[in-house]
Amino acid sequence: MSDLEKTIAQAFRLRGKSRLNRTEFTFVLAYELKWFTPEESKEIVESALTQGLLKEEGGKLSPAFNFKNLEVPKDFKPGKGILSEKSLFDITVNLIETTGLDRATILRIVDEKEKQCGGLITRETAALIIAKARKLNIEPFIDDAYSQLLENNG
Repeated sequence: MSDLEKTIAQAFRLRGKSRLNRTEFTFVLAYELKWFTPEESKEIVESALTQGLLKEEGGKLSPAFNFKNLEVPKDFKPGKGILSEKSLFDITVNLIETTGLDRATILRIVDEKEKQCGGLITRETAALIIAKARKLNIEPFIDDAYSQLLENNG
């Protein structure tokens, strides 16, 4: 799991909720955990939304992954590098964008692919399948995807 996922998990665990508004989420990161400035915390929200790690519905944020089962070390503290961290999902979406599709369309197609597979595949896997179908070279990402699969199910 990425530091961004661990950061998200900690914020929701600290509040004991599965849905937070933006203000609550940024408050947790900036003032309760004291990991980031308020401005950096807002950047974390945007990055997590872009990468598909957070969903926003009705003005509330919720993790797009099972944060309750994610193991986060007690001494975990994300570095400032988290602000520029790119996930396998984000890298794959960027690759698909090179074919002329816009990000919103790609995210919709990824969601459809996940549903087609009955939720048995991850967003990363769905994005890789779509990239492969569009004749893109996904070879550099296979080891990463496999490692994540083992990490999530091991």
